Amino acid sequence: MLSAFCAANNCSLFAQSLIQFFPIKATISSTFDVVFFSSIRAASFFLELHQLPENCQIACIGETTAKKINALGFGVSFIGENAGNPLHVAEIFKMWLGERRVLFPLSNVSKRTIVEQIPPHQRCEVIIYETRALPLIIEESDWLVFTSPSNVESYFSLNTLNESKIIAWGSTTEKALKEKGYSVEYTLSEANEKNLVAYFNEKLVL
Repeated sequence: MLSAFCAANNCSLFAQSLIQFFPIKATISSTFDVVFFSSIRAASFFLELHQLPENCQIACIGETTAKKINALGFGVSFIGENAGNPLHVAEIFKMWLGERRVLFPLSNVSKRTIVEQIPPHQRCEVIIYETRALPLIIEESDWLVFTSPSNVESYFSLNTLNESKIIAWGSTTEKALKEKGYSVEYTLSEANEKNLVAYFNEKLVL
């Protein structure tokens, strides 16, 4: 019998939260024309606590984050494609941005993959939430699905890898796993639950 464990807090497939999120009060003094959200949580914490400047446009990493932003009552002017590959998103976003200035609301442990592709004079950053590890001992599964580098750190602080195969929720998570010496069976190019389920349906007998 196949079993799969998602090291996340938002996946419906044998999911277990290994990280927690807490808002951080932030003062934004810089001016900006665009705000870019690299995750659902960045969008939620920022839009629920801060008011956007007049005529500010919203950009985000992919469809899943865009749907959350829409649900909060905001439109999205730029939606990245291939969200599992942030470097690709950054390349297209940089062209779309032009000479405008962009604000990046981030987690305290953000890898800043997209941020670093934007020239320093065009970007400003603000830490708006904290990501904390919530390590747990997890029963061994046939598959492990990691959704972020933070989940990788939290999982392996108490657990080891035996025969489980690994799926990475995008290239940034894949990199974190490989840096620890783990082999990745598959990396989601579009990092969302729909594509994860499609992979299992295509490759595995459930």
